Amino acid sequence: MTTLINLLSWLPGHSGFGSYVKRVVPGLPGLRLQLDAGGKGSLVPPEQWSPDLISWAPSRRMRLLQRYSLGQHGVDLSGLLQRHGFSPGDLAGIYSPFFDALLCWPQVPQLITCHDLTPLRQSNSRKAWLRYRFWQPRHVRCAKRLIAISRTVADQLVEFGAPASDVVVVPNGVAVERPAVPAPRSQDLLVLARHDANKNLAALIKAFAAVQQQLPQWRGTLRIVGRQTRLTPGLMQLVAQLPRPHQLEWLSSLTREQLIERLRSSLALVSASTEEGFDYPVLEAKAEGIPTLISDIDVHREFHHSSSLFFPIDDTGETLAAHIKALCSENSTWLDLSNRGYSLAQAMSLDRQQAEIRSHLQSITA
Repeated sequence: MTTLINLLSWLPGHSGFGSYVKRVVPGLPGLRLQLDAGGKGSLVPPEQWSPDLISWAPSRRMRLLQRYSLGQHGVDLSGLLQRHGFSPGDLAGIYSPFFDALLCWPQVPQLITCHDLTPLRQSNSRKAWLRYRFWQPRHVRCAKRLIAISRTVADQLVEFGAPASDVVVVPNGVAVERPAVPAPRSQDLLVLARHDANKNLAALIKAFAAVQQQLPQWRGTLRIVGRQTRLTPGLMQLVAQLPRPHQLEWLSSLTREQLIERLRSSLALVSASTEEGFDYPVLEAKAEGIPTLISDIDVHREFHHSSSLFFPIDDTGETLAAHIKALCSENSTWLDLSNRGYSLAQAMSLDRQQAEIRSHLQSITA
């Protein structure tokens, strides 16, 4: 008997889902089921697997299926197993790091991960809303167990129709690789957010205008790193109206090394989101010893209630300005948040996350 890890929904390029796969999958057993460079289904042994092996398929049809996370419907999965000497009856279980069960094999125990239900609650496109509203329930019914990455998502899954007994919570983990930054290196603020509605960037920019008025002595830069969307032109208009527009900088992307350097040289990371399944950048910042200023939403309170500073999602700028002033002062606020956040990151380890996933996979295949 063997296990599979279903990577057919992988899309090349940077994404939160892709980052999850790169972190978690190396610590899990099982053949990797994915598309190869020719756009055909393949089974890759763990020791030969690399996320770089996955690319866009050359055929237009398969690229379209990839784009809509329907890759499994373009692959003869039973034929693929036969070519490797397997049948569906030889599969002990399947794990998917995506919210994506293999619908052709409902008889095989499957564990799938739901990262969030944001497309239903605060959608960025009709396509995403339709998919979650009418297609994802099929995947929920097919799975034997569902992993939610927070209690907040677990509650949403139950509201979505998943049996509470089928839902388990495995929070994301992080690898702490460097000593914590010992002291602030600048007054800069960093935001990691694509220009989507749930990231609440418009409200953040409006609050930032008030921050500039209340803290004329602040000499930092607010840097927003993330891909543009249809909301970007409106955000640019808000920036043009700032008292000091030059203090806000847009960056579409950074390499991993550049991101770490920007993070470690910032005063704090800011997340203004109205809806998140977990908000991994907040934990990443804490793994570097960087304080975090975050919106007062359920999932932020769930994990960060004692190691972050909070502000309302509709902040007028008063709360945010007070937090920035406290972090820039000579008191212990910055160091206290740095220490608390770094300790949380050490407790929420990647090893712990991988071990919990392995345990659930073993339990459904026993």
